[in-house]
Amino acid sequence: MSELYLRIVKTRLYPITKIQCIFGLIIFILIILFIYQKELKLKKIYEESSRSIPVLMRRSEIELLSLYERELPRVEKDIFQPIFHNHYLTLKLNLTSMGKNYLNYFKNGSNEKIDCLKITCLKDSKNINDFHPICHIYLNIRVTILNFTEIYLTFLSKNSSCLLSLTYKHDIISLDIHQMFLVNDKFRFTYQWLNFDQEKLFSWSQWPLTMKCLNSDLNNLSRNENQSSKLNFNAFQCSSVDILIHSTSRELFVREQKAVSYWFDLQNNASINKTILDKNNISIKTRRLVPFEIAKNHKVCSEKFQNWILNYQKWHENITFNINNRSMTFEQQFQRIIELNVRFLIYEKPTSGIADRIIHFISSYLIALLTNRLFIFDKNWSEFIDATQSSLNYQPEFVIPWFSQFDIITKNLSLKIQNNLTIKDYSFSLERYNKDYDYEKDFPERILIFKGHTGCIVHTIKSKSSIYRKFLTIDLEMNPENIFGCLYHSLFTYRLSALIKRVPLISSNNQLGHSPQQILQTLLSPRFFPIGIQIRAGDQTMTRTNASFNETIILKKFENFFTCSQQIINTNIKLFRETNQIPIVFLLSDDIQIRQAALKRWKFSLECFQSFDNKCQSNNSSLNILANSNPVFHISYANDRILAFQLGIFDNFLFSLCEQHIFSTESGFGRFAAFASLKLRNIYSFFRHEQSSCQNQSVPLVIAGYHWSGI
Repeated sequence: MSELYLRIVKTRLYPITKIQCIFGLIIFILIILFIYQKELKLKKIYEESSRSIPVLMRRSEIELLSLYERELPRVEKDIFQPIFHNHYLTLKLNLTSMGKNYLNYFKNGSNEKIDCLKITCLKDSKNINDFHPICHIYLNIRVTILNFTEIYLTFLSKNSSCLLSLTYKHDIISLDIHQMFLVNDKFRFTYQWLNFDQEKLFSWSQWPLTMKCLNSDLNNLSRNENQSSKLNFNAFQCSSVDILIHSTSRELFVREQKAVSYWFDLQNNASINKTILDKNNISIKTRRLVPFEIAKNHKVCSEKFQNWILNYQKWHENITFNINNRSMTFEQQFQRIIELNVRFLIYEKPTSGIADRIIHFISSYLIALLTNRLFIFDKNWSEFIDATQSSLNYQPEFVIPWFSQFDIITKNLSLKIQNNLTIKDYSFSLERYNKDYDYEKDFPERILIFKGHTGCIVHTIKSKSSIYRKFLTIDLEMNPENIFGCLYHSLFTYRLSALIKRVPLISSNNQLGHSPQQILQTLLSPRFFPIGIQIRAGDQTMTRTNASFNETIILKKFENFFTCSQQIINTNIKLFRETNQIPIVFLLSDDIQIRQAALKRWKFSLECFQSFDNKCQSNNSSLNILANSNPVFHISYANDRILAFQLGIFDNFLFSLCEQHIFSTESGFGRFAAFASLKLRNIYSFFRHEQSSCQNQSVPLVIAGYHWSGI
């Protein structure tokens, strides 16, 4: 009886137990999936932190950064580099690289001889298989051989079947072909030395690599099990090309920004310690956007403003295409200018510092936009052109080649043409940022040359009596806080090559300060809240580097800057804890002693930089100073003015990454960076020895735009 009862109970309980087990198994699986999915979600956030190139997360970011750094010098020393920009073709040859590359060919001959290099340009307008020659170029070159190991090539003369101009400087031959081509034209180039049996096809390095190229080849590399453990530039099949296509200044500008954004993604991802996946971190953000990326947001720079800029860029491109045909005589070009009623505004840089030059630059650009004038840059600022890519075809030697000889050329023209080619220089001083102008009425000449060191942008948009106020504020939906930054980032962008040179992976920086890469990666990371301090002690302080100084006296003299930053931190301590951010202070100063003294007392530790716990955040009684302790130079007085500019424009860019800005009232350097940052926050600005408190003392940007030399 009992056995029968037990069998009945088991029979009835078995389905129930089985159902419970099944439910338990389902719950267990759901829990595992939930945890795994959460990990996947965090992993996905990392993989998408490089917004445009998710596949690149599969390779080491440091390896890719090293690849860029390693290959840039090789690209710059390419034997052959053709350029097809804005309808014109330029060919560049590096004789030093050519001698090294063809060592075996040359060393079999005599120690010194004359050889001839034939270059053929082949054009195809329709079919890629239908390239036909349009120009043959013959370069006579002296070949000098030393000890069968070194070869020196010296250019002697040229001959060609097409019109062209040649410049020869620092072993670089530059050939400008005097023919205007169409945007759909494509080119190939062959070369042949005198004793070569047959012509060979030129190839060259593509720089910067396009996002499409990187995505495609990295995908192929990731599938290849036999790939080398170390990336090589030659592994990217698209890095070397032999067909040249057209690019406008606008296209180059956009391409450069995409390449720079990706490189910033690499820098940010390379700095991420993978222990950030610790359970204490609730969410992970992508890197901090740089100002030119912020400018793409229509909530920052209105859509109407961006369309206005785009229309001007298209007009600028069309006009330069119509007036700078190199096959035309100067008189024909002037006739075309008069027929199209083209008017010019030529920016001439002042002899003062970077801030004065840029502020005057952007102010002149705004006037060109408002008056529909063709904006042309100063041709005597080569270091600026090397460091930045413009969205405009601005170079006077290409757009207005007659300008450098204007007085001589116009004397031989008809009186009618002379009367229509009025030209005048205008100089602006401190009255500029307080005075209303009617730029059509006050400056009627066809060719204007603007000189100055002050700004007029804030006043032009803010003044109630400005005739441009309604258009800028109502029609374009802009305001005094954002217009400078939006103009700035619509005109030029930092070149990737210039950034790579300023941010090496291995730095020779001394132990006291931080390396450029450490500073950049910290400022890009959303883990930190950077407060920027820029102290102007005076241009003369840039020359003192080894003089002894009293740390306490130096910091006491400028304590109001540091006190202000500490007060900002204390006021926002709750916010920093809620957002899991560490407040840091990025310090700039023309005086190396100020930076060194601050670093000795409050240096931001590398342990904090590399860790993702809360040790740094827990101590808010001490400042975390981030700074480079190397000397800086003034671009007007330095022996190496190119280096001075490169250091200055990079520091200015870093300062624009900060979320809050504190700077000397008498400095335009920090002021224009704050406006260019597009953070749109009030700033803190005061003189040396001014009040030591900045609580409730912030200055609106619209007021700061009238300080010192104006904005």
